Amino acid sequence: MSNKYKRKYQKKETKLWQDILLLLPVLLGLCVVPLIVLTHDFTIDFSQFDWFNNSALTGQIDSFGYAKSVALTIAGIAGLIFLGGYWWKETSDRKLSSKEFFSGVDKKIAILLGIHLLMVIISSIASKYKDLVFNGGGYNQWQTMWVLLSYGILFFFAYFMIDSEKKVYILYYGLMIQLAIMAHLGFMQAIGKNPLLQDWLQKIITKFSKVSGISFSKDVSDVILTFSNPNYSGTFVALMLPVAIAFIFVNVTQKLWLNILFKLAGIAIAAGFVKTLIGSGSSAAGFAMIAVSLIAVFFIVTGFFEKKDFSNSSLSEDEIHTIQRKQRTKAIVTIAVSLVTGVAVIVGAFQTTYVKNTLVKLAKGTTDARNLVSIINESANRMQVNFRNGESFELDVTLGNNSNATFKITDSSGKDIPLQWDTEKEVYIPQDKRFSMLSFEPKRYGMDGGVKDAFVLSDVPNSISFTFMYDNNEWKYYTPYGKLIKLHAVERFGFQNSENMASRRGYIWSRSIPLMKTYWFKGIGPNCFIIAFPNDDFVGSKRVGNKTLLVDKPHNTFLQTYIQTGGISAIAYLGLWILYVIQCARLFWRKKLSNNMYRIAFGIFIGTISYSIVSLTNDAVIGVQSSYWILLGLGYAINRIIQKQ
Repeated sequence: MSNKYKRKYQKKETKLWQDILLLLPVLLGLCVVPLIVLTHDFTIDFSQFDWFNNSALTGQIDSFGYAKSVALTIAGIAGLIFLGGYWWKETSDRKLSSKEFFSGVDKKIAILLGIHLLMVIISSIASKYKDLVFNGGGYNQWQTMWVLLSYGILFFFAYFMIDSEKKVYILYYGLMIQLAIMAHLGFMQAIGKNPLLQDWLQKIITKFSKVSGISFSKDVSDVILTFSNPNYSGTFVALMLPVAIAFIFVNVTQKLWLNILFKLAGIAIAAGFVKTLIGSGSSAAGFAMIAVSLIAVFFIVTGFFEKKDFSNSSLSEDEIHTIQRKQRTKAIVTIAVSLVTGVAVIVGAFQTTYVKNTLVKLAKGTTDARNLVSIINESANRMQVNFRNGESFELDVTLGNNSNATFKITDSSGKDIPLQWDTEKEVYIPQDKRFSMLSFEPKRYGMDGGVKDAFVLSDVPNSISFTFMYDNNEWKYYTPYGKLIKLHAVERFGFQNSENMASRRGYIWSRSIPLMKTYWFKGIGPNCFIIAFPNDDFVGSKRVGNKTLLVDKPHNTFLQTYIQTGGISAIAYLGLWILYVIQCARLFWRKKLSNNMYRIAFGIFIGTISYSIVSLTNDAVIGVQSSYWILLGLGYAINRIIQKQ
C-alpha cells in the first residue's frame, strides 16, 4: 500500500463521547430493547380461516413484543442514517471512494447478509397478508419486515463500525449493565418476588393501554425476564451466560481492588442467570449450556498446545526441548484435571431436580398411544378413518327414515366390519379388535339453522371425540370454533410415534417440514407462519393434546425463517453463523485467551453456539433474536481486530 493510500485511512483519535454517540443505534438495540416492557392493545382477526372464530378477538394485549419491535425499528433506521452519515463524512473529508470505504468488509459476509435481506423484502412484498407482514399482530407475532431488516442493519453496523478496542469496550460494558439488570430481574422472579408486579412498574407498563395491570400465566413459570414465555428467558440466558462469564476474566482496569469488584459483579451476574435458567425450567437451554461447556473446555485445553515460535530465539536446542516438554506435561495434566472435573460436574448435574425434571419432560410423549391419525371426507357420506398402526377403514354414514345416523365400516381389504349397539351407552362398537376402541354415537343438535343430525366418533381409551354434522346434504366436521368444514388429508413427515414429545413439538415439526417444499423460494411472509401451518388439521391437533390448539410458531428458528421468508433466506441466515463458527474455530484453535479481546470474543463465540442449539427447539423473538444478531456482528468485528493485531 502506498504512503498516499495509507494517509487516506489515517484517522484522528476520537473522544469517548464521540464513539458512544456513533454507536448509539447498536447500544439501543443491544442494551435497551431487551429491557422494554410496555402493554399494547390489539385485535386478533383470522375469521376468514376455518381454524378461527367467526369473529375477531378484541381486547387482546401484548406487553413483551410490540414495544420492543417499535424500538428496534427505530434503532435500525438510526443505524441506516448513521451509516449513511458516516459514509458521507469519510468520503468527503478524506476523499475515499465507496470501494475504499467498504474495503474492510468481508465479501462473503456482505453477500450472505445481502441475500438474506433481499429475500426478506421479496417475501414481504409478495405476501398476501400485508397487515401481518408490515404491522405484525396475530398471536403476539411482531417480527415485521421492518424488524427483520433492522436485525440485518444492526448486525452490519456492529460488524463495520466497531473497528477498535475502545468501541468494543463501549458496547460490551453497556451490555454488562443490561445483563446485571436482567440477572437481578430473573433472580427475583425465581424466588417469587417478581419486580414487574410492583404497582409503580405496572402503572408504567400499562400507561398506553386500557388495562390497569398485567398478570402472569399460572400454567407456566413466572421466570420470563422481559419476554412472553419462560422458554425465551432460557434462550436469552443461553446466549448471554457465556458472555457474562467471559466478563469475570476481563481486566477492566489496572486498579486491583476495582478489578476485583468488577469480577465479583461478573460472578453475581452469572449466578443470577443460573438461578434464572433453573427457575425458567427451559430444558433446551439447560442442555445447551452443558453442551457448550464441553466445547468451551475443549478449546481452552487446546490453548495449552499453542505453538511457540523459537525461530528467532537465542535459546539452545536443549533449552527449547525442555520448554516444550514442560508445556506438554502441563497440557496433559490440565486435560486430565479437566476431564475429571467435567465428568464430576455432569454426574452431579444429572442428580439435580432440574435435570431430572428435564429428562422426564423430554421423555413424556415419546411413546404415542393415541389410535386415530386422520379422518378424511372422501364424499358426501363417506369418510376414510386412518390409524397410527397403519390400519384404516371406510366409514359410510347414512340417515334413515327416522333421521338417525346409521353406520357401515369396511376395512382396507373390502371386508364389512359388524357393529354392535350398546344399549347402556347408546353407541355402536365395531366387532373387530383392530377397531374396537372406537364408538359411534348418533346425535341431534339444535343450531341456528334448526336441528341438525350428527354423530360423535370417539377414541374411547384416550377420551378423544370428534363431532360431525349433516349440512347441505353432506357430513362435515364441527370445529371448536363453531364452523362446519370438510376434513382433508394433511401431509406429515416423521415423528409417527412421538408427536407429543417435547410439548407437542413432534407434531408441529412433522407438519412443518413438508411446508419446506412450498416455501423454498420466497416464503409466506414475516409473521405469517400461523397461516402456512395446517391449523385445519383438527384430528392431528386434538389427538396430541386432547384439545384443539392453534400453532402459531414452529418452535425452531430455522424452520421459522425458512417458511416465513423462504429457504434461500434461511440458508443465508444459517451461512452467516457457520462462517462465523469456522472463523472462530480457526482463531481459537491452539491459542491461549491471553487478553481481553480474546476473552470477549470467546464468550460471544460460545454464546452464539449455545443460542443456535436452543433455537433448534425455540422460535426467534424480539429482544433475544436482536441481541443474537448484534452480538454476531460484534463477534465478527472483534475477530477482525484480533486478526489485525
